Amino acid sequence: MYSKSILGVFLAILLISCTQSEDVVRSGVPQPVETIDLGALVTEDLPERVWGKAVFAERGWTGLNSFDVMAWEQDLPGGTISGSNSYYTFFNHGGPHVDAPNHVGIGGGLDSYPVEVFSGPVKAFDVSYLSAGRTIDIDFFKAKVIDPHDIVLIYTGYQPPQNETSYPQNITMSREAAEYLAKIPIRAIGTDAHSLYTYDDDRPIEADSVLGRAAPVHESFLSRNIPIYEELFNVDSLLGKQNMFFTGVPLNIENGDGMIVRPVVFVY
Repeated sequence: MYSKSILGVFLAILLISCTQSEDVVRSGVPQPVETIDLGALVTEDLPERVWGKAVFAERGWTGLNSFDVMAWEQDLPGGTISGSNSYYTFFNHGGPHVDAPNHVGIGGGLDSYPVEVFSGPVKAFDVSYLSAGRTIDIDFFKAKVIDPHDIVLIYTGYQPPQNETSYPQNITMSREAAEYLAKIPIRAIGTDAHSLYTYDDDRPIEADSVLGRAAPVHESFLSRNIPIYEELFNVDSLLGKQNMFFTGVPLNIENGDGMIVRPVVFVY
């Protein structure tokens, strides 16, 4: 009698498991084994924390994020309900965000991107052992398996400035490396660093335009409508993993030059 009860429980569990598996198969939707959040908690001081106070002071930027919360109450039969509506003001390049071409004056805004460029298979690479500057060379990427329409993320081990006079120290790629990726073409590029621009490399750049000489990586990608994600969190959590899918869709703001996002990576 006891063995029959155990057998009944086992069969019930097996039936439920099979039913759930069949539901997944019938739905055609694969289930990720892990979901990794590359976003950040958006606070009022997030932009200054990521960029550092020195950059804000140098450029005369005084506005941070602000949250204007308007509480309300409504009397109804049987009682009162309450809630809130809010106006949120963001510095749109403070925290995990995506750049549009018009951020550097070479094309349209966020609304010029087709929505599919914000999602795709992702490859993550560790460059944190390199020194600050344009130190990721073309050979680094040539040695990797990078397919057309991959989203490439680099982990630099970025640490925000620690005092009021320090500037961001960014590891980024050479113009040749950026051109190589852009011509594959990859779907998007991303970094945990404050920017793909660097203050730590004053070597001259050979380029046909002023922008190409000043911000060569931005020109390589944004001139080809390839989105740039910057200030991503938790990129180190992706290292060594395979079969990953990234999605980081911003608000579709007319002529927007960028917007904070909450990117997510699904691991299969």
